[in-house]
Amino acid sequence: MTNIKNCRNPWQFYRKRIYFVMYYQEHLPDIRLSPLIETYWSAGGFAEREEPSKVLPDGCVDIIFSFDSATGGFCSDIFGTTTSFLEVSRPQSVQMFGIRFNPAGITAFTRIPVEEFTNRNIELALVETLFDKSFYEPLPEKKSAEEIIAHTNDYFIRQLSRLYCPDKQIVRAVDLISLAKGQLSLTGVASDVCLCPRHFERKFKSAIGISPKTFAGIVRFKHALQYLRNNPHEDLLSISIEYGYYDHTHLIKDFNTLSGDRPAVFRRQ
Repeated sequence: MTNIKNCRNPWQFYRKRIYFVMYYQEHLPDIRLSPLIETYWSAGGFAEREEPSKVLPDGCVDIIFSFDSATGGFCSDIFGTTTSFLEVSRPQSVQMFGIRFNPAGITAFTRIPVEEFTNRNIELALVETLFDKSFYEPLPEKKSAEEIIAHTNDYFIRQLSRLYCPDKQIVRAVDLISLAKGQLSLTGVASDVCLCPRHFERKFKSAIGISPKTFAGIVRFKHALQYLRNNPHEDLLSISIEYGYYDHTHLIKDFNTLSGDRPAVFRRQ
């Protein structure tokens, strides 16, 4: 197993959803991979800013490949599930390609408990996974996102017979929490997947990287945030009731914890 303590400092490189670049594009994976991979994404043309930009938690694990045209540098990293916002920045010369796995999707490629990646990034080559040199070494030679995606799809499809099987109980639990927008009894979820609460939490952390309660909170926040952006004139009390917060003070506290901003900031966006 990888010695996480010997890996590079957490969050030295970019992670997760991008809000501060000149372009960002998502690409659907091959349909055979959709149970494991949420999306591929490409990004670049970073703008210079005095203030670092914020990246919000999404309950997913990403693998990110960074190419620096100025130095010829290349790195590949696993970025674990986050429990709060991050402040990040990148040089203008960097181009990136990312693989965002569905919750538990990364477990098809590694036996390492996902909670060992939580809130940190680890060099891909240092982690025991089904990724090998034939996957990431040709990437710097690819000239476009389309070529990288074709290479990635081909590699993953060839690996299908070797993949580990994600825990079906935890995949079911993730589906239940997501469909309910994070608003349901987690004891009930544990019962639905035939696990006692303690065993359920242990297995969930191992496959997702965070506890069921934390994951449900992130799912609820994501839905509340999207609703707020689409309905900027809606009062906070109504949104709080709609998304299961005790009151608008509870909603504001959750926004501050997960995004570092009050809801009013997202109304303006």
